Order: sequence, then structure tokens, then C-alpha cells
Amino acid sequence: MQTRALLLLTLAPCAWAGGAIRLKAGAADPARTRQERPLGPGKHWLVQFASPPGERVRAELERRRIRVLAYVPDAGLMVTAAGDLDLHGLDAVWAGPLDAASKLSPQLEFQPSGTYLIEFHPDIEPALARGIAEEQGFHAETVAGLAPWHVLAAGSADRLRGLAGRDEVAYILPAPPELFVQRRLFACTGPITAAGPVADYALADSGWPPENGVVALNYFFESLPGNLDQNAARTAVESAFAEWARYANVTFTAGQQEEAARSIDILFASGAHGDDYPFTSSSQLAHTFYPAPPNPEPVAGDMHFNNAEAWNIGSDIDLFSVALHEAGHALGMAHSDDPDAVMYPYYKMATGLTDDDIAGIQAIYGPPVASPPAAPPTPAPTTPTAPVAPAPPVQPTPPVTPSGGGDTTPPSLAILSPSLTIVSTSAASLTVSGTASDNVGVTSVQWSTSTGSSGTASGTTSWSAPVPLLVGTNVVTIRAYDAAGNSGWRAVTVVRE
Repeated sequence: MQTRALLLLTLAPCAWAGGAIRLKAGAADPARTRQERPLGPGKHWLVQFASPPGERVRAELERRRIRVLAYVPDAGLMVTAAGDLDLHGLDAVWAGPLDAASKLSPQLEFQPSGTYLIEFHPDIEPALARGIAEEQGFHAETVAGLAPWHVLAAGSADRLRGLAGRDEVAYILPAPPELFVQRRLFACTGPITAAGPVADYALADSGWPPENGVVALNYFFESLPGNLDQNAARTAVESAFAEWARYANVTFTAGQQEEAARSIDILFASGAHGDDYPFTSSSQLAHTFYPAPPNPEPVAGDMHFNNAEAWNIGSDIDLFSVALHEAGHALGMAHSDDPDAVMYPYYKMATGLTDDDIAGIQAIYGPPVASPPAAPPTPAPTTPTAPVAPAPPVQPTPPVTPSGGGDTTPPSLAILSPSLTIVSTSAASLTVSGTASDNVGVTSVQWSTSTGSSGTASGTTSWSAPVPLLVGTNVVTIRAYDAAGNSGWRAVTVVRE
């Protein structure tokens, strides 16, 4: 029988327990794309296999001019084809496109600012990606260090489904307004597997299998950064491991040899360094291989850092912060859609895990079975001054007056005027007003814009601020602070014509 393209869309999904494809926005549903027609070229297809696709399957896909773009746990690949999608004889059980609903992060309903990180499939040229976003009514911003497969944009939530309906778009997740004002961003490619990086739209929650009721891992330093004191660098990475171990049923012990089973090998290298992912750009800080399975030993869990970077402790490109993110990948954590999380796709200065990170790691391993291990001292200084790159001087400094009560509840904040999160105007300024409340008391309400202005609003529980605008997109961020230094924020995007 001649087969130009796979006609399997009428089959039910694979019954093998590990073969289900799970997406953050829901499971892949063959019924949505049930049809009898060839899967043609130039599109992006999610393919489900009866078992995790190994080297033989991937090599045959390449021979058939089918490019693998991402790994989708537990047994899926996102691919694009130069010709018709011919999967005959490759043990595939279903193939189909992602629908628009599968491309919209569930986290978007909690994002009030109208600012988005639009992820395109990696074969889409950056200029085309930007053009598609703008064609759909979004205002794309240029920020140094933005990953080539990402567009940082502001726009109306009403337009998101139309944008997600484009075949070139892979996923849309919220972006904090702070990303718009960074001098330079540093993106993470995500955890790496033999089949490629884990897709950000996939629900990935596989970790190391336990032995005797606990996941006991070793780590081994193959090399350390050339520009830092070796003891300080070692302590920074060990502190990152200890932070994850505080909250999950995992342990980390210094190993005695490299390439051992269940061992995370830590390597600082530049350029080509023995894997298929050379450090070719100064914006590539690190990459980490997913655990076993699906990765084979000895590479499973290994963490590689770009030795060409100017690593620091507590500022700029902070080793602890980057190691904390990469250690999450080594444990099986994929990227989070929560902009505040350590595991968000862009590195940020961190002193510990967020609630989202803790929930994610405990979903894989459960909480610690014993008292949390004492963490090694976090590298000094313990209060960093900026995320991976220094923040612009326009960001207001939060007022901190020690309350002595251990208060950790942030103030609640509402923007009442303008009433929409995306507005347009031809005026040179806009008065933003609203309310704020706190369990102790609001001490200050401050504002800043992505164009470089900042100031303090008049009032606290009821506040207002005249905000100057430049022509183009202005992201206005309002923050309310309490006496303990906790803050809550809201933002509005103003397009001045």
C-alpha cells in the first residue's frame, strides 16, 4: 500500500500508560482533528508515538525531511515537514496540529497587565514572528537578549485567541511588565532531551525514580568558572541544590567521580564542549539535561554553564540564581508560566523558591520525609541588587520600615482609572488612579513606566498619579508598599498615538 502521508487521525490515542500527551492547557485530543486527509508540508504537527521515540525513529524522520522541533513528554514530538508528513512504519498512533486553546497558558487569567511572551516554533524567523504579532494587533517591543523564538508584546486579551490560531505560534504566556524595561534579558532554552528541548506548552512532571523511598542524587564538579573563587562558586551551586532539597523528597551528596549513575555533573565550558548544544552566544548562560528517563546515563541531569560569561555572586549574572533555575531542570522541572517563579523561561535574581516552584517540585517528589536539611550559607551578599542585568535607575526603591511582626502579606492594589488594561490616547500624559489596602497599612504607592519615568502617587488607600507618556507603547506599573516592604502591583499599557 502506498503511503505519502500518515492517515492516522481517526485512531484513538495510545493506551500505553506512559504515552499520553499532556499539555498545560489540556490533553491533546484526536477528536478535534479527526479527518481523512494527508498532513501536508509547511505546517507544525504534534505526533504521538506508541512509546518514547528513540534514535532510530528520529534518524528516520530526518531522512524523510521531517524536522523535530521539541520533545513533548511522554512520547510526543513537535515536527515540521518539508513535504507531506510521512510517518508510515514509525509506530506513530496520532498526529495533528495544536489548536488555539492549547496554545493559551492557563496563567493568562491571572495576568492583569496585557503584556505577553509570545513563543513561536523555532523554525520561524524572528522578523516573521514579529510581523505576525503586529499584524494581529500587538505592539512588539525590542529588548536586548530576547530569545529569537520569542516576541515580547503588549495588546488586548481579546486578540489572543486569533494570534494563537496562527500555525507559526507555539504558546502564549504572561510576561511581567518588568521584562519590558530590562537592559538585557537572558533566556533559558528549557530542559534538554535526546529529542530536543522540552516544549514549554507541555505538562512535564517526570523526575528521577525513587530508590528505597527517596531520590538520592550525587553531584560532581568537572570544572568551575575561571573568574570566581572556586570555593565561592562551589558554595553557590550547592546552595541551589540545598534550596530544592528543603522542600522535596530529594537529597544531594558530593560524588567521587564524573559520569556516575544518578549523578549531576557540573561543567563550566565555552563554545563546543562535547554535546550537541555549543555555547555560541554570550546570551546563553547555561543548559541542563532532563533526568533519566527520558535521557540516558551518564548525561541525565548534567548542568553546563557558559564559562565565557562574567559570573558573579549576588549581582549581575548571579551564579546562585542561574544554578537554582538549572537545578530545577535537572530534577525534572520544566518552565513555569508564572512570571514570579524561579522556573520562568527568563533568569532572574533569586534568593529562594516561590510557592509555584515549591508546588511544582512537590508534585513530582512529594515533600521531604524528614526534617528539611540545613542549607549551606547563601553566597554573600544575600540581598542582590539586580536581576542578571542591572535594573534601570528609574525603578523606584521600595520604602522599608521594619515592622518587627514578620508580615509577609502584600498589599492589594486596584487601578480604577483607566478601567481597561490596554488604552490608547493622543495626550502627553494620563492620570492613573485607584485604591490600595493592606492588613497592616499601605505606606506608599509608586509608579514607573517602560519609557524611563517614575514617581510617587498622591495618597495611599486612595491614590492618583499623573504619568507622562511618550509616543508608542508605555507600560505603566503601579506598586503599593506596606511597612514591612511587601509590595503588590498592577499595570496598564498605554499606547500614545
